[in-house]
Amino acid sequence: MKKAVKFLIVPMFGLLFFATSCKKCEECHYDGPNGEVEMGELCDDELEEAEANGYAAADGSTYTVHCGEGH
Repeated sequence: MKKAVKFLIVPMFGLLFFATSCKKCEECHYDGPNGEVEMGELCDDELEEAEANGYAAADGSTYTVHCGEGH
């Protein structure tokens, strides 16, 4: 019994480490004047910055960025 518990402890810690170190990534887009523009997948800080500040286009316009399945 003790061998089985010891055998399972190492994989459980490994799984816990990888599960908690995952990046938060989501597919994002913004609604431009000609329709929806895909931005691709953004992760972590880049994702937070895009959602907070929007997308600044070359013409000086700023568009609200939508990320995740709900948008």
